[in-house]
Amino acid sequence: MDRFVASAEAFNRRDLMLFTFFDPEVQFEPQQAALQGTYVGHEGIVEWLKDLAEHYDPESGHIHLVDVRDLGDSVFATGTLRFAGKASGIQTEVPLAIVARFREGRMTHFKDYGDKAEALEAAGLSE
Repeated sequence: MDRFVASAEAFNRRDLMLFTFFDPEVQFEPQQAALQGTYVGHEGIVEWLKDLAEHYDPESGHIHLVDVRDLGDSVFATGTLRFAGKASGIQTEVPLAIVARFREGRMTHFKDYGDKAEALEAAGLSE
């Protein structure tokens, strides 16, 4: 759980240390993976960041975690991701509902369901 929270904090700081939290072959599925497909590996995370930068001001990105649960080799987390539109400056906030799996301290799979009930079910939890 600590490594998951630390990865969100690294994202918020724009710290390249972010990549040390992910397995080199991580399966990374943010919400837009439904349209773009799964991002794979560190290169995939870079591609995701580039995709975000096309529409949003990358300096405005901020993850706020509300509920993080340690499930042993996985984590369930909810919160929000906030960005400002690149051209408009309008703030956008989207819900996060994440299940992430770990092996040897590195994230091997990350999926943001965007819907808490779906993420709870995927994690084998109930409210």
